[in-house]
Amino acid sequence: PAGAQTNVDYDTDDDRLIEIDTPAKLNAMRYDPDGNGAAPIGDAVNYAVGFPSPASGQCPSPGCQGYELAADLTLTGNWTPIDQFATTLDGQGHTITGIAYNGSGHGGLFARIAAAGVIRNLGIINPSITTGGSNFGAGGLAGQSDAGSQITKVYVSGGAITAGSDLGFGGGLVGDNASAIKASYSTAAVATSGSLSIVRVGGLVGQSAIEASITASYAAGAVSGAAAALFIGGVVGLNNGAITNSYCDTEATGQTCGDGNGHTTRQLQAPTGYSGIYSDWNLDLDGDPMTNDDPWDFGGPRSYPLLKADKDGDGTPTCREFSGQPCYRKPPAPPPYNWRTDHPESYANARNGITASCAVQTTGTADAAVTTSTLTFDLAEYTRPITLALSLWDRTHFRSLQSLGIAMPQLQREGQTATVEVATDPARTRFRLDGQYGLNLVLGYADCHTDDP
Repeated sequence: PAGAQTNVDYDTDDDRLIEIDTPAKLNAMRYDPDGNGAAPIGDAVNYAVGFPSPASGQCPSPGCQGYELAADLTLTGNWTPIDQFATTLDGQGHTITGIAYNGSGHGGLFARIAAAGVIRNLGIINPSITTGGSNFGAGGLAGQSDAGSQITKVYVSGGAITAGSDLGFGGGLVGDNASAIKASYSTAAVATSGSLSIVRVGGLVGQSAIEASITASYAAGAVSGAAAALFIGGVVGLNNGAITNSYCDTEATGQTCGDGNGHTTRQLQAPTGYSGIYSDWNLDLDGDPMTNDDPWDFGGPRSYPLLKADKDGDGTPTCREFSGQPCYRKPPAPPPYNWRTDHPESYANARNGITASCAVQTTGTADAAVTTSTLTFDLAEYTRPITLALSLWDRTHFRSLQSLGIAMPQLQREGQTATVEVATDPARTRFRLDGQYGLNLVLGYADCHTDDP
């Protein structure tokens, strides 16, 4: 009972952020919009439901400056969005699941993030947000955000966002956005329930104001609207702000994304580091210009970039620690190779780090195009014959190259390496090398493919 508790320290790690580990505490946060750990007199009773008898001076000088999640939370029932949030919420790599709102007003975890609001390191899982009425926004994180607010390392995974039929805004992350968004993504489905041309929906943001910016972020959820909904986009429905190195999946969103921001699923999943389209994604997020903060884990060539967190405090952030993401499984390190006893196919593959290089080149155009794929791998001391398994990958299964008129190539050995090269034959093959198909050479788990149409 509240009366039995006195002088409770809700900032046990003394980082000036009050800890939230229950839905009741999350709900109570709305009564302390400036994050100082004390609600105004009129809201003190409601605040005490989540934070009874907080200790005097529980946060180190100069006092509390916001909130942080200390556990993953699951909400039930219809959530009332928190309005005019003007302080910090640090998710610490935790998630909030089951945010549900259906009403007239801004919808999301927050109705509106005010100018001083900072949201970071937070995951939103399967939100269900539907708004109605004039000029209201729907988003997994917030219906609206003001200029000066910051959204950093936040993702929305799954769920459905539906903008109202009259002058509505709908975005996977934010409906009507004026904040600075960095290193964030959404896979939520976004739609509009109306047919008015002035409804604005986008995979990440419905509408961006002139003060808004979106940097190193992406959208990969379906975006749909009525034929008359003119302002619809893969990243942003109606953009007046700045979009920098941010993309949408044209196949997943069903949108072109515009201004060179659209890429196929394969193109978004192929880079496995800060290279290519992601070469500028290693951002400085904490204001220390001496070092970038490496927010992304790129996984393998069949994974979208995922955000990282270090919840266990071991100094190594991982995507698995940032709860709720479909994080890929990294295989264990292989045992030492023994050339006398170990079978070659089990070692000449990418899982065991044997693959040395992969090269893909296309010459010619249209029906005369020839694509050549070359895979070179380390044989270590193994010298016996190796059986090759070569195929065409169509994103669901492998198809025999021989059945497509591509001859089985010969393995070329040189020292401790071997190279296999295969090329399409335009006279005998008729398949497209684009976002749906890529020429693959597969030996065990080694994979050499093209993403270039």
